[in-house]
Amino acid sequence: MKKLLGYTLFAIVFLLIGMLLADTKVAEVARSTAKSASSKAIEVVANQANIDTRTMVLAENPEMINRIMEGGAFGGEFSLSAAQNMFGRTEDAIEDVRKKTNVIEVGPRSYLIRMPIVNAAFFETDAGIVLVDTGMGPAGPAILDAIRSVSDKPIHTIIYTHGHVDHAYGTWAIMDAGETPQIIAHELLEPRFHRYIRLRGSLAKYMSQPEEQLPASEADLVWPTRYFSDRLELEIGGETFVLQHHKGETDDQLYVWVPGRGALASADYYQGFLPNAGNGKRFQRHVEDWVVALEEMASLEPQILLPAHGAAITDTATIVENFSVLAEALQFIVDHTIDGLNSGKRKDQIYSSVQLPEHLATHPTLNEQYVSPNDISKMVIKKYTGWWDDIPSHWTPASMEEQGNMIIELAGGNVPALTAYARGLIGQDIRLASHLTDWLFYARPDNAEVQQLVFDVYRARILDPDTNNMEMLTYLDQMTAARERSREK
Repeated sequence: MKKLLGYTLFAIVFLLIGMLLADTKVAEVARSTAKSASSKAIEVVANQANIDTRTMVLAENPEMINRIMEGGAFGGEFSLSAAQNMFGRTEDAIEDVRKKTNVIEVGPRSYLIRMPIVNAAFFETDAGIVLVDTGMGPAGPAILDAIRSVSDKPIHTIIYTHGHVDHAYGTWAIMDAGETPQIIAHELLEPRFHRYIRLRGSLAKYMSQPEEQLPASEADLVWPTRYFSDRLELEIGGETFVLQHHKGETDDQLYVWVPGRGALASADYYQGFLPNAGNGKRFQRHVEDWVVALEEMASLEPQILLPAHGAAITDTATIVENFSVLAEALQFIVDHTIDGLNSGKRKDQIYSSVQLPEHLATHPTLNEQYVSPNDISKMVIKKYTGWWDDIPSHWTPASMEEQGNMIIELAGGNVPALTAYARGLIGQDIRLASHLTDWLFYARPDNAEVQQLVFDVYRARILDPDTNNMEMLTYLDQMTAARERSREK
């Protein structure tokens, strides 16, 4: 009877997984496994579908998917297959993006393409289509479909607002369809693309993407045909399109202003939540320049906002307010950080003490979804100082393995006692529990009890409502590392 109950529970779990992960190959295997579930069912799923360990960790903990979706959707729908194949052109991801894509006319002949994770925008002119951004690798076909659903005009111009994977990697589908647009970008996009080729392994690690999908040569990218340095005004179909550069999420970022339509494509300067300005895994963000861009865009008083993430806004007062409060929040963080540096505070004291004023902390467009004010402060510190964190022992530290072994030695070699202590901290101080867990895992990565502790601690952190998306993905990576060690046995 106990066995039967266990099998039934596994069956229910896999049926739920099948519903949650309907856009992946996990679903098909999960449903079939549900019919004959056993205590080895999870490994059966992994082996039958040849699924990577990270996906299996999610399959084992489906409740974590919802938490990751909350921030990882970036104001749109979420697609697991697209999120795991952002640089690729896999059939599953392409079809899922297609299913979840909508085109919305936000003004006369002005459209926002809503896709999972990211948007693109396009304007129909008498000379053809002006397309702003081309999404992720799997998004290219969906973007072409969206354009063709409302216009048969040729694609005249593509504008890359910056070179991130969710903005400039779907162009291949447009070129494969026989279109011959001019492609325009800021001049700093060129070295960005070269850096992606050079650091493909590093990017794959920090973005949790399959390395084989990242560009390995210039031929793997669709390069701009024209670059500019600061400001570029284009006349297309009798209309003016202004491309204005300011550093922000990237050093090559720009926004597109169409004065004749009162329309602004704001790239990643505005995201509808506290923006991705403090990403601990990415290249330098430019918070002060970001403020300049926001204030400048607010001064334009747009009638239509076509953001790269989230819904369009068609009320000038709301657009101006949202730009202004974000600029104020970023400036507050910058000022707090600079003041702390000038007063000689230790770096962790600076960023940990950032607290936005009430009117900013509670504003609906500044919710902490992807990063926190503390993370943004760290990015400002990174710009102005060296890598040292002001703690003397960290200048030339012992390895994490050595530190972990010292902790174990101090406990008389009693690893079970330490894991029990760390487990007891989960409900009291999850941060301290994480420190102890890391020491134990790096010192004893093959210890099954330690591996389970990694799972329990970081699962708790992912499910914590105060954890932002970038933290969640980092914790998921550690859970994956622990599971990989256990599967090697």
